[in-house]
Amino acid sequence: MRPNSELFLVLGWLWSAPLAFGYFCAWWAQQHGRSALGWFLFGFLLLPVAGLWLLAINGDDRDGRGESKDKSIGRGDLLATRKDVI
Repeated sequence: MRPNSELFLVLGWLWSAPLAFGYFCAWWAQQHGRSALGWFLFGFLLLPVAGLWLLAINGDDRDGRGESKDKSIGRGDLLATRKDVI
């Protein structure tokens, strides 16, 4: 019995978008010090919810004028600041 090639094509398209978005969520989480596996599963299983959640989290990184908040700790004129370590 030969498998239906159209079925495999449709299943490939249905799984590729959640898999790609799960990978993107895992990459984003790793860049921001969060659980990559947790965000991969969240993005893979609940794609629309995870997308909105990422937009909300990234929106918190800006101040009222739309500029990025400075998250460094300490004074900028000293050598041992958080920006030098991370």
